[in-house]
Amino acid sequence: MPDFNATLLAIVVMTVATYLTRIAGYLLGSRITPDSIAGRVLAVLPGAALAGVLALSMINLAFVEVFSVAVAVLVFVWSGRTLVGIMTGLFIAVLSAHLLG
Repeated sequence: MPDFNATLLAIVVMTVATYLTRIAGYLLGSRITPDSIAGRVLAVLPGAALAGVLALSMINLAFVEVFSVAVAVLVFVWSGRTLVGIMTGLFIAVLSAHLLG
C-alpha cells in the first residue's frame, strides 16, 4: 500500500505541473501569430489528436470500429470540436461493444 505522504506529494507535484503548464501555454500562446510555423502546427492539432485517439480502435477493422471512427470524424468536421468528435466515436464504440458483446 502506498505511503500517505508519497501520495500527497505526488498530488501536489502534479497540481503544480498542471498549473505551470497552463500558465506557460497562456504566456506562449499570446505571442504566437497565426501565420507562423507554430500557429500552423497548432491549427492542425485537433485533427491530429482525433486521429491519434481513434486510429487505435481500427486495429481489427471490424465494421463497428470503422463506423465509430467514421462518425467521430464526421461529427468533428461538422462541429469543429475535437472533444465532441472523440466522445461521439468512443460512445458508439463502447455502446456497440456492450450491446454486441
